[in-house]
Amino acid sequence: MLEYESKEIFSEFGIPLVNNMLILKGEDIEEKVKDFSFPALVKSQIAIGSRKKAGLIKIAKSANEAISLCDEYFKRNVAGFEVEAILIEELVTVEQEYYCSVALDASGRQFYLIASKEGGIDIEEVSKTTPDAILKESFSFQDGISEELANGIANQLGLSGKQNAEASQIFMKLWDIAFKLEAQLVEINPLVMTPSGLFAVDGKMILDDDAAFRQPIVQRLQDRKLSDLEKLAKDAGFSFVELSGNIGILANGAGLTMALLDILSELGLKPANFLDVGGGASKERVYKALELIFKLKPSAVLVNIFGGITRCDIVAQAIIQALSDFSNAPPMIIRLTGTNEKEGIVLLKQANIEAFQDIMSAVKKVKEVLSE
Repeated sequence: MLEYESKEIFSEFGIPLVNNMLILKGEDIEEKVKDFSFPALVKSQIAIGSRKKAGLIKIAKSANEAISLCDEYFKRNVAGFEVEAILIEELVTVEQEYYCSVALDASGRQFYLIASKEGGIDIEEVSKTTPDAILKESFSFQDGISEELANGIANQLGLSGKQNAEASQIFMKLWDIAFKLEAQLVEINPLVMTPSGLFAVDGKMILDDDAAFRQPIVQRLQDRKLSDLEKLAKDAGFSFVELSGNIGILANGAGLTMALLDILSELGLKPANFLDVGGGASKERVYKALELIFKLKPSAVLVNIFGGITRCDIVAQAIIQALSDFSNAPPMIIRLTGTNEKEGIVLLKQANIEAFQDIMSAVKKVKEVLSE
């Protein structure tokens, strides 16, 4: 999850945040920032670590400087990610930075409360260089984080009195989030001590995709991150990821699809997408998959079907129908083998469509088509 998404949840659960404002790509930046107080932090919302080191978090001394930074960030592409949102956040006087999180240890089948005085830097680096600086206490799922455990961790961080009570409440709220939303990680780094108390100035969460059917927030976040084509694929019931190449890909089975992408990569060819139409695909699903791939406007489409549950004749029927309905369809190279492959190949030949039973022969044909 992005920082602002985590902080939306932090706010709902009462974790203290400093004043902030979200700007989405395409919004009127000048209008949004005109009433915000500066100087302030301008923070790119992008799914990478060490944003500050990458120059994606900077201080703006004025509204004009914030506007300039926003314009710059919205044009950035880092590690394949584009900046689609920016969080502008009030600067606070920091007296001390802490790290704290609730994390699932899947292999040990237990949760941990983790905390450190070494906040604001990579906790992984702290664990390597000064492991004694990290406090780590397991607790039972049934009992959760008790007030006694929370107070004890706060004491070890050197917090007492009101500060201890504030920290303890935050620790218990982290567990409340993890428990209620089935999160695998709820992290604040740093949790800062200011003259006004403790505040979460950064946040990170990992939710469980498999819990989407009973966690509406997981479903909403998944949908928010999907492109229009990915939403179409989800509704149609197959796996799809848009890539940057020019060869449309339709295959059945994630392993087979990935193996095909590896072959193309080894040969210097670039796929336009990953699309696993799934086992036992119907004619309608294959047709919708081809319709989606055509929207990418690839230079060619490579179909790789290894029929087990999937019937090659059904796939052939869908291909013939799609080519009949879409007059501007790109060249299609088809490999069919497995269940009802003879029937499928016959259907394609009757429609004057060539089919291969060997994948490397099909890939060779793709190279020929692209070189024409």
